[in-house]
Amino acid sequence: MKLLTEAELIWSPVVANTRMNRSRQATGVNSYEKEFGFSPVSFLEQRLAAGAPVAWLDVCCGEGRALLQAADYFAARGLSDKLLLKGIDLLPPADDRVIFETAAAAGWKPQETYDLITCSHGLHYLGDKLQVTATLLSVLKSAGCFAAHLDLHNIRVAQDAGGKYLKQLFAASSIRYDARRKLLLCTGPQQLHTGLMFLGADDLSGPNYTGQEAVTSYYRLMP
Repeated sequence: MKLLTEAELIWSPVVANTRMNRSRQATGVNSYEKEFGFSPVSFLEQRLAAGAPVAWLDVCCGEGRALLQAADYFAARGLSDKLLLKGIDLLPPADDRVIFETAAAAGWKPQETYDLITCSHGLHYLGDKLQVTATLLSVLKSAGCFAAHLDLHNIRVAQDAGGKYLKQLFAASSIRYDARRKLLLCTGPQQLHTGLMFLGADDLSGPNYTGQEAVTSYYRLMP
């Protein structure tokens, strides 16, 4: 099996799959609210009630509809000047209601801290999923919320049968893993030190729980 680097993955047809390039809104029937179990708009509204500026980062934002819906909601209430909305994607839309940045999530360096960080089904297509997760967790504000889909079947750690290492790692870092919904959830900033070395990724491992082709990431324990 040939493992791909992050640079090689960008050109993979699996990563370019538009079927998982979300057109979900923030709230409603086909929405982040349904996917994550809470309303991003309501969460931001509660944070804004404290009077301080609020920021939402959506990684692998796809068409950016969740961010755009939030932008319209808060603009109608005269709160746009207190809100930072940013979306990161390889092919983000162009819309001045939201700051969209063209970038690969792997290797991207956040310049701000955020009240809310989301990644809906984006980690499925990344190589070093754990490093991206660690970076995002480190830039949460106090009591900020992180929510991202992650299928542990798409992470292989040498000498770790059954994925016990990852489950223990998350628990030790106050990160909740919902195995039924395949969700990583965290409140407040965390320094996630994995103790793992990324070896590369396989884009031919087949579908994961979504029914779509995904990327499986390989690691080994550091000595």
